[in-house]
Amino acid sequence: MKHSLKLEAQRCLGRDRRGFTLPEVMISTALALVITSQVVMAVISSQRMLEVTFADMELSLQSRALREKLLYNVNEDGGLMNVSQSELLLVNGNNNKGDGISFKPKKGKKNRIVLGSNKKLDADLNRKEKWLGGGTMLFQGTNVFGLYMTNGTIEVNLDVVIPISNRRYEQRNIVKAQIMNE
Repeated sequence: MKHSLKLEAQRCLGRDRRGFTLPEVMISTALALVITSQVVMAVISSQRMLEVTFADMELSLQSRALREKLLYNVNEDGGLMNVSQSELLLVNGNNNKGDGISFKPKKGKKNRIVLGSNKKLDADLNRKEKWLGGGTMLFQGTNVFGLYMTNGTIEVNLDVVIPISNRRYEQRNIVKAQIMNE
């Protein structure tokens, strides 16, 4: 009986010795941690690049929409391209630059667009949708508008920023348009 117990014990011990040793487990765990950390770093880097791309795309779209609306669709009577040069004036400006512009379309009421304290544009006769103050884009500078009467050029300095979390993404564009109406 003792002999059969001894054989049974040897069979059980043989099965237990078929597993991994402690050094093998530690090495495989260390390799798994290194690989996992690299994958996490790649995911975080990709997420930041995606955020930068989306912010840049959003700034481009909002800048383009603002440009089109300023030039062609400020109010029901049109935009800055529908203005006579004699009806254009800078607001709070010096040296051909200012934080606002006053204008009167050929047909319609006099209007004024200024940079507000919230760093967004606002118009006296804004459409009901309040598109000037909408969006997440903010202006960084104060001299948004430039007016050069010698050649009838309006310059809009789109030095804008979009805040996302604790980061700020910037884009700088200058829109120049020549007013052909006398």
